[in-house]
Amino acid sequence: MRVGIIGIGVFSVFAHVPDLRATGRADLVAISRRNPERLAMAQEKLGVPHAYTDWREMLDRTELDAVIVSTPHHLHVGPTLAALARGLHVMVEKPMALRSEDAWAMVDAADRAGRVLMVGYPNRTDGTWRTIKQMIDQGEIGQLRQISMSDCSFRRWFWQSERLPDHAQALLRQGTGMPDAFFSDWGLAWHRKPAEMGGGAFTDIGTHLVDLLLWLAGSPAGEVAAFTEKADMPVESFITVQSRLANGVLLSLSWADAVPRGLLDGDRSLLIVGEDGTITDDAEGGIWFYRNGKRTKVEPAFPTQSKASVFVSAILDGINGYPTAREGAHAVEFIEALYRSAAEGRIVKLERNQGAQT
Repeated sequence: MRVGIIGIGVFSVFAHVPDLRATGRADLVAISRRNPERLAMAQEKLGVPHAYTDWREMLDRTELDAVIVSTPHHLHVGPTLAALARGLHVMVEKPMALRSEDAWAMVDAADRAGRVLMVGYPNRTDGTWRTIKQMIDQGEIGQLRQISMSDCSFRRWFWQSERLPDHAQALLRQGTGMPDAFFSDWGLAWHRKPAEMGGGAFTDIGTHLVDLLLWLAGSPAGEVAAFTEKADMPVESFITVQSRLANGVLLSLSWADAVPRGLLDGDRSLLIVGEDGTITDDAEGGIWFYRNGKRTKVEPAFPTQSKASVFVSAILDGINGYPTAREGAHAVEFIEALYRSAAEGRIVKLERNQGAQT
């Protein structure tokens, strides 16, 4: 299978390329990036035969079966639609779009083309989360009633800087083998621009949590209420959201993107409540199942897979279970609604049209 990557930035070099090659079933034959100097660095280091500064030229001139779209958020839609129109399978990074109308246009394009359109949500390929999903679906906690989650990060300190800290560059250099110049300003500029970012903490990282919780609950949102605050940034750093899903499950979700340095990145708390049992986590990261007065540690029943391996299996083997375009559109709708709620100070009810599909 011949694959091209649109947006050969740090994340692609750090994750997509090695994960794709690790499958042993896909050849990376083309890459694109607007910056010619960094494109040349990537081509030389990765040994890719074709490199283009314009992704359109890559699609026109290279024989491909699939592409990975790993551009900044606001540049996801065009390459995805163009690739699908050419009959290619696509994995697009999260969020798939900044507007729900664009997300549903991508869904429609994939349906017309009969091609895989996968959204890059790694929680969905994690063995522990897949196990929790199975427990919920098999009724081990009874009827699902509520999910609460809070999470945090200190990413704000990166976005406020003009360059990545030395220790971060060292980690990336060690992980990729690329020269410092390749990632010295990785993501810093566009993450500070609302028009390109599409928001702040929640568009960047909170979208992972939204997709995860909607998937666990098995439903898109029905209504959403949210509050946000900024922390010396043009985009929000703190957010709390309450939602009633279309199936009646209640969600409570909080995210802080500007916690003090030194606090663990991803210091999460989780509570899943059913009529007959609960699932929760502890300070050490263990997941626990409570039912009938018994406490049992949840051990993964599935292996953790890379996004690239799931994408390849979906194409070559017809394997389902990947984060679909329709599910990605539900996440975009949710985030669009929460920003509207925070801006207008009201509960936002989602229209029951395309968003009601699962």
